[in-house]
Amino acid sequence: MSIALPALVDDWPFPLFKLDKEDSILWANQAALDWIGKGLPTISGRVIWEILETDPDTRSITMKARAKSATITSRHILVKTTENSDEGKIAHLTAYTTMGGAGLSIWFVGPEPRETKMGGHVVTGMGRMIAHELKNPLAGIKGAAQLLRDDVDSEEGLALIDLIGSEIDRIRRLADRMEKLGNDDPSDVEQVNIHEILRQARRIIQSANPSVIFDERYDPSLPHASGDPDTLMQAILNLIKNAAESVGEGGQIRLETAFRSGVRGGRSARNLPIEIKIIDDGPGIPKEMLSQVFQPFVTTKPEGQGLGLALVSKVASAHEGLVEVQSIPGRTVFSLLLPAPGVG
Repeated sequence: MSIALPALVDDWPFPLFKLDKEDSILWANQAALDWIGKGLPTISGRVIWEILETDPDTRSITMKARAKSATITSRHILVKTTENSDEGKIAHLTAYTTMGGAGLSIWFVGPEPRETKMGGHVVTGMGRMIAHELKNPLAGIKGAAQLLRDDVDSEEGLALIDLIGSEIDRIRRLADRMEKLGNDDPSDVEQVNIHEILRQARRIIQSANPSVIFDERYDPSLPHASGDPDTLMQAILNLIKNAAESVGEGGQIRLETAFRSGVRGGRSARNLPIEIKIIDDGPGIPKEMLSQVFQPFVTTKPEGQGLGLALVSKVASAHEGLVEVQSIPGRTVFSLLLPAPGVG
């Protein structure tokens, strides 16, 4: 298992460190450098526990994370830096495994009642920052697509340009929502045709992966789902994209829907009769990772950022649904379960 630390986290408002297998510092974000009061060249190569002072049990979490290929958190721990006169702060320390080492994040929480409020500010701030950075290139991309339209004669080419335009509009709506709210909860709930979303998501992924073979098996009697079409599209896109990356050239992906009465779950224990399955014939997910694939920054891909499945889980929860995974070598199944209007 590995945890990828995207370049974006350099702007996150809490300290993050990337460590080698001996706990020596390879990288730290700006919040970590500001707290310590030193530049990266000064602390690079030093053992993290020479710079951070905390109890012995907490100092072992990076070693335990590597040994178990797990994510481990020590909560409400007093931690301070030896590099300045800081008297110490209460924090949650989380260790992740990375490619060849570990990552360490530090959330300063202060008194317990302030944790939720601070966490909300962090999420809102991150949502606004990501939305701002995301929206900047969208206008240019859409303008370029419109210019391309003048040079394209084939129906297939025009259809692809229309697909680009509709996806840009959808991403911009998501960015607008993140900028205002700092999250992606479904604010525009309507009756959604899941099959239309699946077909469009398949077209998008297949345009980038033409050698992947898709098999679509949809239940024609499936009722509409209740939800936000933009965020559901994003979740399904992530699932199909992951499957395409897993199977590689010539691989096979099956998209299925079914009506399953009596299935309950989600945060409100509602009936979840709409089942969407993405099934691939890739190498599978390591058994030790299955319980953690929906956590942020967990990925098996060297260039991955480990955020796609975390987003899928968040979207499912926001819709009072569930996402599940089963995997063995040669077969991985992601199931997205959603409520239907009028089915309690």
